[in-house]
Amino acid sequence: MNRSKSSASSKPAPPAWVWLILSALGLILLAITSIPRRPQSAPQTGAQASPTNLTLGIETNLATDIDLAVKHQNQGTELLKAGRVNEAVVEFEAAVKRAPDDEDSHYNLALAYSRNGNRESARREYIEALRIYPDYVEAHNNLGNILLGEGKLEEAAAHFRSAVTNAPENAIARNNLGNALARQARFPEAATHFRDALRLQPDYIEAKYNLGNAYLALNRPDEAIQLFTAILLRDPNFVPAQRGLTRARLRQGK
Repeated sequence: MNRSKSSASSKPAPPAWVWLILSALGLILLAITSIPRRPQSAPQTGAQASPTNLTLGIETNLATDIDLAVKHQNQGTELLKAGRVNEAVVEFEAAVKRAPDDEDSHYNLALAYSRNGNRESARREYIEALRIYPDYVEAHNNLGNILLGEGKLEEAAAHFRSAVTNAPENAIARNNLGNALARQARFPEAATHFRDALRLQPDYIEAKYNLGNAYLALNRPDEAIQLFTAILLRDPNFVPAQRGLTRARLRQGK
């Protein structure tokens, strides 16, 4: 008998219940593969804010802190001008709390501490201002004065040098550097800085007086007399210049 290949190799048909089970499994698989997935970039809601929203929140808070810091600084400055130092300290402390990375907040707080006689805290705040902004001329200058008052002459001179380096036209910094050097008996160097201070500010009485003393130490009484006399022509009651002139005349007569 001539039979087809398909009919020759066919097997008995499975029972009906097997078809029912297979059909059910197919429907389940179809349902699973058709479940929609949420895109990865879909915005999140509720307590889980998106990174963009977090950034905006941080920027807003930062702007608010800076505004408040400026407000506290302005109030502190007015109080300091009025001589209400303790109240100024409170305002500047609040400014530092709001803007801890702002060098001016630390500088102003240091200035208030210094006016209040709290040199240790002033030193700390000047150092912090310089950590944030190493070229802060006024902070170098004021910190140098604190160190000079404590007899730390080398450290004071280093800060005055930094001030002069960053502000070559600053007569006060040059005069202060001359002071630090003179107290180390380095009179030739000191005289150079006093002369530079006077070149920048010819009527700078303190620099004239200091240069006069440096000339006395260098045994140049004639030049010292000229400087002390010039000071007394402007201010006859400047007692240190009166004494300096007396010393210079005595030295001249020897």
